[in-house]
Amino acid sequence: MKVLTIKSAEVLDEAKQTDVHHTFGMEHYTDYVFKPRGDRKYSATIVLEESSGVISNIESRSVSFPEHEFLIDDLDMEQNSIDRYRVKNGSIVEKLRSGWEWDK
Repeated sequence: MKVLTIKSAEVLDEAKQTDVHHTFGMEHYTDYVFKPRGDRKYSATIVLEESSGVISNIESRSVSFPEHEFLIDDLDMEQNSIDRYRVKNGSIVEKLRSGWEWDK
């Protein structure tokens, strides 16, 4: 089982948070109703069997927000590992893997 958390690196206004949520298609995965509450960082967490398709989707759709960077934490509960992706303008800028510290 995977737990995927998608966050904006910057604070976004409510309208932009909603736009990000729908552009990334998170309304298809979340078990809660997304309600932005003021200017803050966008964040959504989903639980699923396989995360690679969602990560690819976020990567490609991030071109809709070229000025913003997003962080994706991909927790694999069976392997007890976390991969962190920094995504900006359609590309993975950096990928880190956790142990006791983040490794490149």
